[in-house]
Amino acid sequence: MTARRNDFLKPVEIYGIIDIFGSNMLSSEGDNWKRHRKVVAPAFSEKSNALVWKESLKQASGMLKFWSKLEGNSPEYMKVKDTAPDTALMALHVISGAGFGVRQVWDDEDEKDLGIRTIPGFNTAKLRENHSLTFKYCLNTLSHGIIWMAIFPIWLLKLLPFDEHKKLVQSYVECSEYLKELCDYKVHQLERGEKAENGTMDLMGPLIIASENKPDDSNGQYMSKQDVIANSWIFLFAGHETSANTLHFSFLFLAIALDSQARLQGEIDSIVGSRSFEDWTYDVDMGRLYMSMVGATMNETLRLMPPIVDIPKIVKKIPQPLTIEGKSFMIPTNTFIHINTVGVHRNPRYWPHSPSKISSKPHDLDDFVPERWLSPASKSVSEPKECRNSGSVDGLENASFDSSDKLFTPIKGAFIPFSEGARACPGRRFAQVEITAVIAVIFKTHTVELDVSEWASDEEIEQMGNDERRAIYDKAKRKAIKLIRESESVITLQMLGTNVPVRFVKRGEERFMKSYIS
Repeated sequence: MTARRNDFLKPVEIYGIIDIFGSNMLSSEGDNWKRHRKVVAPAFSEKSNALVWKESLKQASGMLKFWSKLEGNSPEYMKVKDTAPDTALMALHVISGAGFGVRQVWDDEDEKDLGIRTIPGFNTAKLRENHSLTFKYCLNTLSHGIIWMAIFPIWLLKLLPFDEHKKLVQSYVECSEYLKELCDYKVHQLERGEKAENGTMDLMGPLIIASENKPDDSNGQYMSKQDVIANSWIFLFAGHETSANTLHFSFLFLAIALDSQARLQGEIDSIVGSRSFEDWTYDVDMGRLYMSMVGATMNETLRLMPPIVDIPKIVKKIPQPLTIEGKSFMIPTNTFIHINTVGVHRNPRYWPHSPSKISSKPHDLDDFVPERWLSPASKSVSEPKECRNSGSVDGLENASFDSSDKLFTPIKGAFIPFSEGARACPGRRFAQVEITAVIAVIFKTHTVELDVSEWASDEEIEQMGNDERRAIYDKAKRKAIKLIRESESVITLQMLGTNVPVRFVKRGEERFMKSYIS
């Protein structure tokens, strides 16, 4: 179905929730989608990923410093009630800085100390001084309140008396102005013959160039100014949502699977050694980290908690034949089809698996087992004929790794967190680079453990032996697993209305790790 793009279409009408600034690449189909795709594709070049890598390393370090300054915390011990809002903010920083040249800073960080060059006429917090809200605040408010805009039109939201809706409307208005201003600046930048500021991948650049073309003379590469704004918005929204959710769930899964976390840390150490993250490079370190437990952790998180739980398709004009396991079917027109991402990611036909660790189920595919992505794991557990280990995932292989060091590669269509085919997410590599960098920075220096203060105080834990500590931690694990499995999907899969508190501690200062490591 994903290969037959003209037969099984995207039902664009259900994507109206994200069209708050107009139709964009994600919510268009047919010739309109081809036009958007043709213009946007050059912005996601492989050369740009080094910039994403560099920005992600900086923002991960900034997030650690932010946590260390929360009340009662220090660099050695950081209690975080809920990592989800912080990973969302960090991911927004990355897309804003690496993609648009608008660098964002964490609380108490100073732009001058970080060596950030301010765009003339812009301020990285307030692009122009006629705004009452920061760019970051507007984007964050819209991202979290977009569901209200799907339910009510703007004119009605303006009439509602609640502060939440007033802030949402103001954020919508000011975000629109910010994007127009950024668009105007990019036009002037091109007119002056300047390159993108701060070496950014410049997502807006190709869009602006296309907006200067005339439709009849552009070979399909043209955009209106509103097209530019609409696509810029979707880059910012979708570009941080996937990464943020994956990092949030990765932290929780690693806090539950302390043995896997220890292996992750050991592999990070073996790859980057004693070098500071400032000395890590995209060319040398990215591929090696991705092909280790770092990439395995990310992929296992995406397997269990894909951003989109199903991928909708529709048969529009004429019935379409479909063959499934040798049986032929004719799909009628106006039939909606949902490709079940969660289901295919847990199908034992396609995945290495072993008896479940935490239940009586015949397989562990509901559990977080990143080791299944590593070669030794795929050889030592049940591996159906459909499984294969061909060495590379999404082309991020590193030439210095032999075939035994590559990640497990499921058959095509069995791993679809970024969709599949022509309509697959163009920002997939952006997200992979960002998540790899952040996980490596965090776990090079810190360990994450579940907060157990609901069951025992710090003083009580200090007096406990390993068996007692393990019993307390098992209670926290069971609750965390339950809450994770109750996650719901509004636009993306998230934990709604609940959270799992954790503690990030300097490596060597763990309270529970040694109770689980043999």
